[in-house]
Amino acid sequence: MALDPQGMLLLAALAETGGVRKAATALRVPRSTVSRRLAQLEAEIGAPLVVRTARRFALTDLGTALAARAAELAAVISDTEDLVRRSKAEPSGTLRIAAAPVLGEDVLPEILSELARRHPRLTIDARLSVEYVDLRRDADVALRASGLDDASDVFATRLGTSVTGFYASPDYLKAHGTPQTPADLASHACILVSARTKWKVRMGTRDEMIDVAGRVRVDSFRLARSLAVRGTGVVSSALVFARPFLDAGELVPILEKHWTKTPIYAVHAGGMPPPPKIRAFIELAKSAVARALPG
Repeated sequence: MALDPQGMLLLAALAETGGVRKAATALRVPRSTVSRRLAQLEAEIGAPLVVRTARRFALTDLGTALAARAAELAAVISDTEDLVRRSKAEPSGTLRIAAAPVLGEDVLPEILSELARRHPRLTIDARLSVEYVDLRRDADVALRASGLDDASDVFATRLGTSVTGFYASPDYLKAHGTPQTPADLASHACILVSARTKWKVRMGTRDEMIDVAGRVRVDSFRLARSLAVRGTGVVSSALVFARPFLDAGELVPILEKHWTKTPIYAVHAGGMPPPPKIRAFIELAKSAVARALPG
């Protein structure tokens, strides 16, 4: 027996409001329509669902049981309608974006300019920092390399893969020699970024973290790269960030077989599906990151 979904929704409204008149008001239909659909539902089931008297309205035991299921159906339909509304809504409000400078400076200009062009009701607030931000409080969406939150309310979309390598200037290598193994980095001047004193290296079939040290510590990948170009030491950087200087001969790649690959994600805590403003960002980020990081 197939029950009429509309009849079940009507039963849910009757149970919630406690009467035909109130249910008709909630459903925005005439009282006669509620009475007729209720009678049709009882005929389909073959049992009364409501006890009616001049002064009393109550659900039967079967009516009470079915009303509970009907309420679940009503909730599913409401959630589905909300999902559809969100999918069609125009991105608006303020979109707060967080990204590491090494990635954001290369890919965000394309993404943000297109967001601004397509969505005039959207305000964009982008912050670049080497530190992670709290997605539940300080940002709507972030570009991140691995290190995803282990939480059920954080969602990630993979955008591409970043290659991280090691570089030094020709003058530095001429003066100090070229490292042949990751262990050799211990005797070289490594340019440290933020609090990172460990670098990831590929050792055979797995990635390992090695300790590095240096007298120069900065909080900017751009500054670290410029120092490496000037011969200050060895820098670990994303290939996309170092490539222009490799092409110009100002940096030399070293330890290439020990370079690592890191997935890049757009991460948010906005639920699934994400709100329109986050979804619009992710769609543009997919193509921008794919062009910037073809590997």
